[in-house]
Amino acid sequence: MKQVKLATQLNVIFTVVTLLTSLVFIIALNRVFHDFRVQQNIEQLEVYYDEVKGDLNSPHISSYNGYVIAQNNIVVRSYNMGLLDDNYTANQLINELSVWPGNTKEEEVGSETYYFMIYRNIPSHITVIVFTSEDYLNALGNSFGMLVQISFIALVLLGNLIILIWSRITVERVKRLKGEVELMTKNSYTVPIEIDGNDEITELAQTIEKMRREIHLSEKTKQEMLQNISHDFKTPIAVIQSYAEAISDGISDVSEANVIIKQADVLNQKVKQLLELNKLEYLKTQEEFESVKIKDIIGNIVNNHKYRTHIEFILDLDDSTYFGISENFYIAFNNIIDNALRYAKTKIEITLVNKKLTFYNDGEPISQNFINQMFKPYEKGEKGQFGLGMSIVQKTCIHFNLVLKVENINQGVMFTIEPL
Repeated sequence: MKQVKLATQLNVIFTVVTLLTSLVFIIALNRVFHDFRVQQNIEQLEVYYDEVKGDLNSPHISSYNGYVIAQNNIVVRSYNMGLLDDNYTANQLINELSVWPGNTKEEEVGSETYYFMIYRNIPSHITVIVFTSEDYLNALGNSFGMLVQISFIALVLLGNLIILIWSRITVERVKRLKGEVELMTKNSYTVPIEIDGNDEITELAQTIEKMRREIHLSEKTKQEMLQNISHDFKTPIAVIQSYAEAISDGISDVSEANVIIKQADVLNQKVKQLLELNKLEYLKTQEEFESVKIKDIIGNIVNNHKYRTHIEFILDLDDSTYFGISENFYIAFNNIIDNALRYAKTKIEITLVNKKLTFYNDGEPISQNFINQMFKPYEKGEKGQFGLGMSIVQKTCIHFNLVLKVENINQGVMFTIEPL
C-alpha cells in the first residue's frame, strides 16, 4: 500500500483537530449563548412592557411580542396572540391572572417556553399582560448559527490552505535534503550540504553536513593510510626478497639471513601496531574497566628499556590510578616512551602527581606544524618510524576519558595525560 504523503497527513491532521476542537467549542458556546439569549429575550420583553404600559390607547407593536388589555376582567384589546400557538386565548390569560403570583411568569408548554409580564391598575380596573415566545431566541440563534457556520468553514478552508502551502514548502525542503544525502556517495562526500532556514530541518542538514565532513576526513585518512601502509611494507619486503634470492642463487652468504630475520621482525612490529590500532575500535565497555595503578605500569616499561639505552630515566610517581584496562595503558605509555627514546639526548623524566602524568625528554623541540598533526595515523617526524604509535596513544586516551597534550618546554618536549 502506497504511503500517504507528508503534506496530505498534515492537512488531514489539521482538519480532524479543527473539526473536533470546533465541535467542542460550538457546544460550549451554544450553551452559554442560549442563556444569554434567554436573558436578552426577557430584557426586550421588559422594554416592550414599559412601552405598552406607557400608551394603553395605542400600544407599540412588535413581531416578537404580544399583549392583552382588559378592563374589569373583560378583554378590550389584544395583539399577536399567534405567538402563543393557540395554547392560550386572551380570555384564558385574563381568567388565570388571579392564580398567578407576582408580576412575571414563565410557562413551558410542550417544547415551547412563554414569558409573561403583568400590569395591574387597581383604581381604573385595567389589566395588561404582555408576552413573548422563543421566536426572538430563534431569530438570534439563526443569525448566530449562520455566523458560526461561515466562520467555521472559513477557519477550516483558510487553515488548510496555510497548512497546504507550509507543508509543500517543508516537504520540498525535506526532498531537497534527501537528494543531497543520496548524492553524497556519488560525489565521494566532497560536495557540502546547504539548506536555508533556521528550524529543525536546517539543524538536521547541519548535522548531516558535519557527518559528511567526518566521513570525508575518514575516507581521506583511510586512503592515506593505505598508501602509507603500502609504502611502509614495501621496503622490508623488498629487502627480504632480494636477500632471499641472493642466498638462493649463491651470491650472498647464508650468514646474511640475519638481515632477513631483522626485516621480518620490523614487519612483525608493523603488523602488531596495525592490529593494536584496530583493537581500539572494539575496546571493552566501562562495566569491564578497573582501577589501574599507573606507577606499576610505568615501572615495568622503564625496566624493559633502561638496560637497552644510555638515556637516564628519572621517575617521580605517586600512587594515582586511572579507570580503564591495564593492557591498553601499557601499550599507550610504552609508545610515548619509545618515541621519547628516539629524540632524547640524555634523560627522560616521568612524573605522576594527583593523576597528572607527564613524560619529558630533553630532545629537540617539535615544530608547531607537526604538533598539530602528530596524532594522525602515519604522521612521521624527522626520526619517526612507523607512524601509528601516537595515533594509538590518542585513541586510548579518548576511550578512557583522558586528555592528551604535547608541548615544547625547557628545551625539550613534554607529553601530559590527565583525566577530563
